[in-house]
Amino acid sequence: FAKYFANDYLRSKLSELSKTVQAGMERNKGSQEQVFTPVTNQISVMRASDGSDLVIARIDSVWTRKAGEGRESRPASDEEKALFGDSKATSTMRVTYVNVIAMVVPPAGSDAKIIPVGAERQPIKVEAL
Repeated sequence: FAKYFANDYLRSKLSELSKTVQAGMERNKGSQEQVFTPVTNQISVMRASDGSDLVIARIDSVWTRKAGEGRESRPASDEEKALFGDSKATSTMRVTYVNVIAMVVPPAGSDAKIIPVGAERQPIKVEAL
């Protein structure tokens, strides 16, 4: 669906962070996976006077990172570090995130792209498996 969206900060930052982590994983024969799940009862829509819709939605995600070759998987951000605290690291880390996005969806039949207007991504749980 990326072709229907204008460029946005959240996807750019997610891509950048994922590439950085992936480079480290590849050096150590590790892996990573992110699974995104829309929270269908957490979507709000407001119709604009031009027929477009402002959509605000919650998307939960789980990011699992497996370090390779006898390595430990560590938090990837200051927020993850704060939640992980002094816990014992293992080779696998699973981080649960809450993502809230806001976007303008153009009227039906329009050639305009969906415009992301805001996003927030926060980890809520960090665990070593």
